[in-house]
Amino acid sequence: MHDQIHAYRANHEWFLESQMSQTTHDLVVMFKEKLKRRKPRGKASEPDVNGVNSLQKDVSMRSEESEPRRSFTDPVRTSIDSMSHSNRPGSRDPNSNFQADRATRSSSEWRRDALTTLARNMDMNMQAPQYRRQRQALLRTEQSEAWYAKAKSAASQSELEAGKIIVKVREHERRDPNLFGNLPSEAVPDVQSRDMGGRFLVNLDRINMSAICAIAQRMPKGAHQHLHFNSEIPPDVLFPHARSPDVQDTMFIRSTVPLTGPENFRDCEIVFNVFPKYMISADCFSPSYNPNAKDPNNCPWMLWRVFREAFPERMAPAGPDNLDAAERWARSKMVISVEHTYGDRTTHNSSWACFNQSTRAFKGLVGYEGVYRWYIGHAIDSMIKDKVMYAELRPMLLDKAIPSNDGLRKLDLKEQMSIICEEIVKKRKELEARNELDKFPFGIKIIYCTPRSIPLAKMKTELEDCIQLKLQFPDLICGFDLVGAEDRPNCIKFYADLLLAFQQTCKELDISIPFMFHAGETLIDTGGSSDPENSNLYDSLLLNAKRIGHGYALLKHPHLVEKYKQQNICLELCPISNELLHLCGNAREHPYPQLLAAGLHCTLNADNPSLFRGASTVSSSLSYEFYQVMVGDPRMNIHGWKQLAEWSLEHSCLSSEEIYHAKAIYAREWEAFCQWVVDEYGGYVSTLDDLP
Repeated sequence: MHDQIHAYRANHEWFLESQMSQTTHDLVVMFKEKLKRRKPRGKASEPDVNGVNSLQKDVSMRSEESEPRRSFTDPVRTSIDSMSHSNRPGSRDPNSNFQADRATRSSSEWRRDALTTLARNMDMNMQAPQYRRQRQALLRTEQSEAWYAKAKSAASQSELEAGKIIVKVREHERRDPNLFGNLPSEAVPDVQSRDMGGRFLVNLDRINMSAICAIAQRMPKGAHQHLHFNSEIPPDVLFPHARSPDVQDTMFIRSTVPLTGPENFRDCEIVFNVFPKYMISADCFSPSYNPNAKDPNNCPWMLWRVFREAFPERMAPAGPDNLDAAERWARSKMVISVEHTYGDRTTHNSSWACFNQSTRAFKGLVGYEGVYRWYIGHAIDSMIKDKVMYAELRPMLLDKAIPSNDGLRKLDLKEQMSIICEEIVKKRKELEARNELDKFPFGIKIIYCTPRSIPLAKMKTELEDCIQLKLQFPDLICGFDLVGAEDRPNCIKFYADLLLAFQQTCKELDISIPFMFHAGETLIDTGGSSDPENSNLYDSLLLNAKRIGHGYALLKHPHLVEKYKQQNICLELCPISNELLHLCGNAREHPYPQLLAAGLHCTLNADNPSLFRGASTVSSSLSYEFYQVMVGDPRMNIHGWKQLAEWSLEHSCLSSEEIYHAKAIYAREWEAFCQWVVDEYGGYVSTLDDLP
């Protein structure tokens, strides 16, 4: 049986080869006849052996006249080029006459003629203006259709000059051995070299030394659209409040395990909260400690002040000098580190688990009356330093109350929103008094967030609460979002009936609460199931989302790409967050260049910057994002920066009049920024060599 199969395959291959050889033979005969009929023109040329050169020329002309140019692997062309190859032994060779003609000349003559012809053609093509014109035309067409073409067409002279400066500085920093040392060489790189646009946390110390980062920090950024409420201020700033006299007797901590050994200190999760001072304090360091917080007969909470006093110094990692041992240890639980992110056993799922633990720890340090009120003004100050002029924050409002400083009162959602409004007005007055209102003229708005993991009955009450808050605070509540890891239940489709009813209710009440779902923040893209049809990207489109958070997986859906463009759905990109949650390895692997090239409107956002930017109190949350996209793709330029910032205003929840005002302010700030780049770096760039 095996012999029969082998023979069948051999005969099948021979048949195909014979068919191709016969086709080649027919072509040769046809062109020989054509050559015989052709009348000689002008001076007689040197005889062409068997018309081979003319044959090749005619084959080429025929190919160009009748069909697109063939590839080098085209079967007919390959057959002509290989006519000297022998056929199967014992079979008729249709090319024997042609091979005989060729055999009249020595192989050295053939090789010499081939080299002479190649040299002549290479010399001619060294002066190929048509090719160069075609290439330039191709480049001009691509540039005219670039996603940032509109911004570039309106660029001032200072913007054009600043753009050239930024590109030159970037490319020199790429090669600078003191920064990245990415040299185009076959030599083994120095151990100190790093990839520009590589791993963010690994590069952070170099980034902070970069002139491009300094320029990004100075750049006006428009609006911040995707910023979770409790993550703008780093723990280094929050811990001094947690030990202040206001809460020193009411701030508590609990652990998920007894803190009795190195493994437990390393693996436990911690949570903070404020309770009345008379509550009995547990001992987290006791072997008999019971961490069960759901048991009504158990109290797992230990007074934070006592915890800090009892904390073993040997368990504390290194950290800022202004924090004690317990605070440094707790801080390590809240900030995503190099080890957490890039460990060889780190997975996407473990990254999400670490992220969720961090957010739960942050919640208790922000979620009490005193710091909640302070946080609003301080977050605005931080954004102003980062050249952000407006923001839409995303608080998780599933928990309906936060405690007062003494733990005796609970502030409901209405009281929390009132605090936000009061602090916005307070900050506005401060800015007006300093004649600086244009730095943050529109305050902040709130996108109501709830987790996608809750049951239908709970989702119903969440939607009701959102509408109630919108009616009470019409200028504050601006959207609704479902948050949480998309590789876990539930998908948006699960809540579709409730969400459609919510939309209809808003329409009847004449209020606007657009959806701004987290969607496409995933590699699997199955909506927490095993079925790709449960992707949240479908439902975000059908439910007419104004924007989506991340949209990382959208390129898997070419049809949806076109639909999103038609419905003008904006993507809130978060490149650093996507890297640290293991959607991509670094900025160079992020799909933002492809998303932008596809014609999708996008903005840049920091997501959860206090968790992601490492040990830093610098207000550069959004600056780092703009830096990363500038160095992650050499096609990014100053005009792209401007377009991203302008889209952040155009796709915001500001009114049309406010957007018009915001863009006028932005245009003025942008021009001042460009001139600053020219004044600050123009002289320096003139000393740099031109790079190939």
